[in-house]
Amino acid sequence: MLRAAVAAKTPLGIKAKEAMDNGQLVSDDLVVGIIDEALKKPSCQKGFILDGFPGTVVQAEKLDEMLARRGVKVDKVLNFATTFGWVFSGSVHSRRFCCVSPRRAPLTT
Repeated sequence: MLRAAVAAKTPLGIKAKEAMDNGQLVSDDLVVGIIDEALKKPSCQKGFILDGFPGTVVQAEKLDEMLARRGVKVDKVLNFATTFGWVFSGSVHSRRFCCVSPRRAPLTT
């Protein structure tokens, strides 16, 4: 959602890009605003997945407040926990991370 807002040059996307270009984190309020914008799109009408957000209690509270204003409730949460082995992140078909080494390794087919 964040990348899409930046690519679409929405007002919030432009603010997010400015923060990123300055080496800053995108604020929680800005991210929640971008999520709020995205929820208006037809692609989110049947549901949506947030990957990595919220990551803090404050982020969860801000997200809950925004969802409550929209009359939306979180109905499922997935938590993937692993101790050893391969952990896949991002686009699984294009890269992978090894749990032992933080280096990226291309997937071979």
